[in-house]
Amino acid sequence: MKISFSGIFFGLICICIGCFFLDGTWGSYLDYNRLQEYSGRAIGHITKKHFQTAADGKGNYYLDYWFLPAAGSKITVSIVIAKQQWDMLQVDDTMEIRYDQSHPHRNIPMYGGSPSLVLAFFMLVLGAVFMLFGGSRFFNSFHKRKTCT
Repeated sequence: MKISFSGIFFGLICICIGCFFLDGTWGSYLDYNRLQEYSGRAIGHITKKHFQTAADGKGNYYLDYWFLPAAGSKITVSIVIAKQQWDMLQVDDTMEIRYDQSHPHRNIPMYGGSPSLVLAFFMLVLGAVFMLFGGSRFFNSFHKRKTCT
């Protein structure tokens, strides 16, 4: 039996990439479903942007905002966001907030648009392609040696 270690390695790398995309598919789908449950909408007001450095030299980008739910008092929130969104948003900007009407502290700022099922489907297709290619590459790395008679 002849074994191609480079084929095994490449196959496992592709399978890992496929798992990464499939995990992203699940996360995107869960975000979409969670957003559908949040029927409350309000205008959020950005009050502060700040950066906190971690021990490894990297850090988190924070955004503080407040909003008034339809039935309730002012809610103030501080969230971690991606650097690209942190760069785009400015203090005193407004944005749409979607929240759970029974628990307004469960809310999502809609600064980059809503999660879509198209993204989840695209990531599903990419994940499946990587998994199939990686699996075929992995299993084809084990060849039976041909015998001459």
